[in-house]
Amino acid sequence: MQIFTAIPFFRILLPFAFGILFAFCLEHAQVTWGVIISLCLLPIILSFSQKDLHYYKIILLLICDLFLFALAVNLVRFTEISKRKNYYGNVVQTDAINYFACSVDDIPVEKEKWIKCRLSIQEIKAPEGYKETEGSVIAYFKKNDNSQHPKVGETLLIKAKLNEIQNPKNPFEFNYRNYLSNKQVYHSVFVDSKSYVKIPNERRQNTLNVIGLRCKNFVIQRINNSQLSQRAYAICVALLTGFDDDIEQSVIDAFAHSGTLHVLSVSGLHVGLIYLAINFLFNMWDSNKKYKVLRFVIITVILWFFAFITGFSAPVLRAVIMFNFFGVGKIWFRSDYRNQMNILALSAFILLTFNPFFITDVGFLLSYFALAGLIYFQPRIYAVWQPKYLVNRYIWQSVTASLAATIATLPITLFYFKQFPIWFFLSNILVVPLSFVVLIFALPLIVKINLFSGLVNYLVTFLVSFIDFIDSGNFGYVDNIHFTRLDALFLSLIIISVSRVLESRSYKAATFLLVTLITWQLVSIRESYIAKNVSHLSVYSVKNENVMAFKNKTQITLSSFNAKTFNFHVKPHFISHSYVDTVVHEFNYIGGFDEGILILNKPHLWPKLDTLTVTRIVLANGFHLNEVNLQGFNDLKEIIIDASNNNYQAKRTEELCRKFGVYFYNVKNSGARVIDLP
Repeated sequence: MQIFTAIPFFRILLPFAFGILFAFCLEHAQVTWGVIISLCLLPIILSFSQKDLHYYKIILLLICDLFLFALAVNLVRFTEISKRKNYYGNVVQTDAINYFACSVDDIPVEKEKWIKCRLSIQEIKAPEGYKETEGSVIAYFKKNDNSQHPKVGETLLIKAKLNEIQNPKNPFEFNYRNYLSNKQVYHSVFVDSKSYVKIPNERRQNTLNVIGLRCKNFVIQRINNSQLSQRAYAICVALLTGFDDDIEQSVIDAFAHSGTLHVLSVSGLHVGLIYLAINFLFNMWDSNKKYKVLRFVIITVILWFFAFITGFSAPVLRAVIMFNFFGVGKIWFRSDYRNQMNILALSAFILLTFNPFFITDVGFLLSYFALAGLIYFQPRIYAVWQPKYLVNRYIWQSVTASLAATIATLPITLFYFKQFPIWFFLSNILVVPLSFVVLIFALPLIVKINLFSGLVNYLVTFLVSFIDFIDSGNFGYVDNIHFTRLDALFLSLIIISVSRVLESRSYKAATFLLVTLITWQLVSIRESYIAKNVSHLSVYSVKNENVMAFKNKTQITLSSFNAKTFNFHVKPHFISHSYVDTVVHEFNYIGGFDEGILILNKPHLWPKLDTLTVTRIVLANGFHLNEVNLQGFNDLKEIIIDASNNNYQAKRTEELCRKFGVYFYNVKNSGARVIDLP
């Protein structure tokens, strides 16, 4: 293919990435080293027997692909901490109190009742004594006014129980277990304020990562102690260090709806802006570009220092490495899109070799696809119009850059976030440069120069006000988009096909585009028809709440509504129903589907109905059910108890079901119960 000729390193990256994905799909997949060595020797053997150079070249490329694929599979297995002999999970006693020594590997985040941080387990107590281990856990330390909070780099001795991260309890709910496992974290631990002590241990205290995190924490504390408002402090800290835990959720949602959430997380955008600013200053001093090497060295040092004060966060690290490669390319190679794409593919290959788990990181995917869009799409879109005036050029360049990045990342953003910001290009024109101005004026605050505090407060207020104006479901963004992996694949093929058609004017490419588009529409229509014509009752697992939804062919009836719990636990399931109308209304009986489902959620209040029609009962809000109550139900086959009941009530009901031979289902433990109705 022409793309492999123009961008040869993409030819290397593709099978390598497929190998990593294959290893994630098949948990125990592994290729023996004998096979890999054979793949290395096979080209040499074939060179003696194969006379046709054309076929030899094809076979050689296929062997190289297989080698890279197999290498990637083994690399995933090699980097998995849970597969290593000294993984703490091989020593820890499940459902028991453990003693372990660990270091604080990230900046603690203060919640209402807990201090959350990531711990790296160094040693754990085994029957034969303390044993050296490795692996990370998420810890929640109970807040206490009399105790000191854990700090970055400290080593602690903890007495607590390690808990496995639970799977999501509701359909399509965010899979926090999978999210953490992709970061190689498999357990959480809740630590009482009296169950840990600080201990001296210099084994890992002075690593570069810990020093960087301490520097990051220093910046956060300096900004926090400045004259900024709480909101301005939170946003400035996010811009400077990527620490966004102190930003209000409503502000984060507003930025997400406007398509500018990337501004609040230190990423390739910030590195790119710093790179452009330094490059601009160099252009003023060295307009003839005589000192290319000096320019490259100074920019590299500044970018790595920025990575250092952000605690070497993964997005910044990726961007710095990539810009280093770009700098090398500008010195020794032509700066056309093919070389830039090669550099992009090379940096991705190096990072995935270092940590193949990066491929599961949404930030990693967004940053690389966005940059690919800027390299490939932006110059072509910009060429459509050539503005004469400087202001028009800036606006048009910003619009085309936003459009190019959005096109390239659209399959990923729709799949993960299920929403589309309508005014993304307008938001980015203002928000991105204004955020960079805020970042620049916030820097003096680190050295206690509060001269620009008032200006920063004003700029942040204006910035948030503008974002709030865009944040409207009526005209600002499209929400609740049901978008599956298959949809993401089809949309990716369409974007590639459209690009191919516009560049090559090929009849075959146009035919492929048309066939892909028609196939996607047919598949979507079928899925939408099935989703809308299914009827079911869903009893959701929401802590201490009774939340149910009855769906028929025309609408969904939701028993109760709490915005916070609905958005996280219930809304993802609703999105999969393909835009069915929703109403909020209490109900206590569903019948007429060869099923009679009775909902008992008001203590001691029995609805008036014929018990012979009841096949299932849903108990909620601590409703008390006894043996006398069950004697009148002849066709009863299941009792469901939801998450609003306590453990005692659940255990008592389970014993009752066992006595009457009725199936018992506990939503709190087993997850949401979805009953399909014919």
